[in-house]
Amino acid sequence: MYRDIAHAVYKRGEDSMAGYQMPGWGWGLLVLDILVFLPLILTVNYSLQHLFPTLAIVEDPNPPAYEPVSLNADSESLAEENAPLADEAARGGSQARLITSSIRSTYRTLAAISGWRSLFRGLACYLALTVATGFIRGNLGIFLPSLIAGPVSALALTQLYTAWAHIVISAPSSKTFWKRLPPFKKAFQATALPIVMYFFAAELAAFIPKILAYAMHMNLPDAGQPGTIPQADKNDIWKGVLVLLLTLVLHIFLVIPTQVILTRVQASLLPDEDDTIVPFDRSFQGKVEPAIVGGKGFVTIKDAWQSFSRASWVRLVKLYVKIFAAGMALAFLWIAVIVPEMLLIMSHSKKIE
Repeated sequence: MYRDIAHAVYKRGEDSMAGYQMPGWGWGLLVLDILVFLPLILTVNYSLQHLFPTLAIVEDPNPPAYEPVSLNADSESLAEENAPLADEAARGGSQARLITSSIRSTYRTLAAISGWRSLFRGLACYLALTVATGFIRGNLGIFLPSLIAGPVSALALTQLYTAWAHIVISAPSSKTFWKRLPPFKKAFQATALPIVMYFFAAELAAFIPKILAYAMHMNLPDAGQPGTIPQADKNDIWKGVLVLLLTLVLHIFLVIPTQVILTRVQASLLPDEDDTIVPFDRSFQGKVEPAIVGGKGFVTIKDAWQSFSRASWVRLVKLYVKIFAAGMALAFLWIAVIVPEMLLIMSHSKKIE
């Protein structure tokens, strides 16, 4: 939502420049804006919105009080020596402060691995996933509604989605992301239903508020003219509040729960040789039996849900509230910078004859 706000304001300023020649230093100012805001936008839209919640969903709030056999002693381990792995984090016992209990604590853990670059771990895989999803969904969307095209396109990329989750929660590896893809059959068997649940919930959370907005005759942006701000109406204020509240409710009760299930099922497929950077109960309270002894080798939807404690839910919701606040703060900062700059550039622009 906050990205739409910032883009609309920028688009309005861009449209107002039609028929005018921008001064040379104006382009330099815009380039400077990109250099300053691009890292901030990536941090909020990728690190905070994707990495941090994934770690929070996976972290075990009650790690074992005993000192486990460290997997990091293996001479072939690819983890960095200073990486705060799950084996090390678990030594503090249940009284230790959870890594994902705050944004600052999560950041410090990531920064201890490989500095600021850890904030963008898995980014290459995520970009490949985004491009592939857009391509598949774009073609499916020609003859399928979004409520179906979204989940189906995600099913085709179940290996990539699972690999991304593994890269985010595990210690650094020299393997490229395509070499960390799990076997398609196993990934599909474990995550097919959770993927359908999550992406269908995400589509509903976007579709239902739009239906409500159209039903109330809100002045909505024209899809054929992206970035154009529609004519304001005083009744759109309370209508917008209702749409926003409905969107939040759908995300809290549909999107986030299904995301929790999907992420935990994906995490249960993490290879045994991969250490995690947060405490992680691979057995999911004894519910997961290894495939070698006749078990499925991954957690079921029911067990993934039931093993996520009430305290973990509270911690995750608090995290999302902070992420939302950070996103809004960035949007308002963008507006506070762009609007004065646009006014300054317009005042020094020459009309094209």
